[in-house]
Amino acid sequence: MINARLFSPIALAVFLLTLSATAQKSETPAPDYFPLRVGDSWSYRSISGDTQYTVKVASEEKQADGTIRYLVEKLAGAKVLTWFSKAGGSVLMHLERYPEHEGLEMKYEPARQHLKNPLVAGAQWGWTGKDITQTDMEEDYQVTGPEDVTVPAGKFRAMKVVAKVAGTSTPMTKTSWYADGVGLVKSSTEGGPIKYGFELTDYSFKKKP
Repeated sequence: MINARLFSPIALAVFLLTLSATAQKSETPAPDYFPLRVGDSWSYRSISGDTQYTVKVASEEKQADGTIRYLVEKLAGAKVLTWFSKAGGSVLMHLERYPEHEGLEMKYEPARQHLKNPLVAGAQWGWTGKDITQTDMEEDYQVTGPEDVTVPAGKFRAMKVVAKVAGTSTPMTKTSWYADGVGLVKSSTEGGPIKYGFELTDYSFKKKP
């Protein structure tokens, strides 16, 4: 009886410590390379420095199936509205709209896979369909990394996504770098004589030193 009385509190303490450690581990958030919090915004500029644009999560709306649809507003001279959702380890694009040009929009049915999330080296996916200009497109994506990327907004450990794009008169290669908890930090597009890129200059939820 004495041994049992001594053992029980010890066993209970060990059990509670193990349970606490397991709970803390389960509460660790999964990596998120495409955060969509309403009010968050990002600012980018071209590598050449002559063009800028901003992106902001404008709103969210719960759908009948329980998923959340996020409205993302891009201001790059013209305004572009895009609706995204997250499901099954993917970021899905549902609709693109240019509100300043009446009737100019593209609805993706089924939804277009924009990104895998979280990003893991070796992951691949593809998409075939028409873009907003009604051009037949074929895109193949592959993920590598992580690698260090330095841009005006700071230094990030980022995953690299390379997309091979066919359908235009000139095949294109689009490369994007995404950082966990931040999102897109750098991008480049190359094909024939075309070559341009953008870098993150600031974001609204950046931690102050």
